[in-house]
Amino acid sequence: MNDIPTALRSLARQEQFLDVVDRDTATARFHRHLKLRPLGAETVPLSQALGRVLARAVIADVDVPGFDRASVDGFAVRADETVGASERTPKALALNGEILTPGTVPQLSVGPGTATLIATGGMVPRGADAVIMVEHTETRDDDGSTVIEVRRAAAAGQFIAFAGSDLARGETVLARARY
Repeated sequence: MNDIPTALRSLARQEQFLDVVDRDTATARFHRHLKLRPLGAETVPLSQALGRVLARAVIADVDVPGFDRASVDGFAVRADETVGASERTPKALALNGEILTPGTVPQLSVGPGTATLIATGGMVPRGADAVIMVEHTETRDDDGSTVIEVRRAAAAGQFIAFAGSDLARGETVLARARY
């Protein structure tokens, strides 16, 4: 019976759970049970990859995007043909007869004095080096042809996401695990 009060005091202090060790001993115990080594490489479907690590880096073998694309809805133009355009002195460009939506490959080039209607994500046609936002234009009919009036000048490269601007061929997409 004399042992019961001692056991109760020990239990109340939770001594049976305490094993205080220094940091180095704790770290050594932790690493003794940790296996930080590659387990070998295997190919699994993406749906089974959760919780796994890459055995080797994933490298882009193509540019993304693979073409110059519009980053706004508007008109593909030659920037030099919009120099000086303003609300008071718009520049007129004849509208090509094609509409470039994402996935549509341009059939017509943007030549001198012309523009092509293009949606966000659309492939920029040959000859164009800028995109004018649709909000900075007005359309009008000119003897059976559609003409756009550009009311703001464009700079070369304006509103174009160039090929490889998201991801360039040869760039690391996902890095391999480091141990």
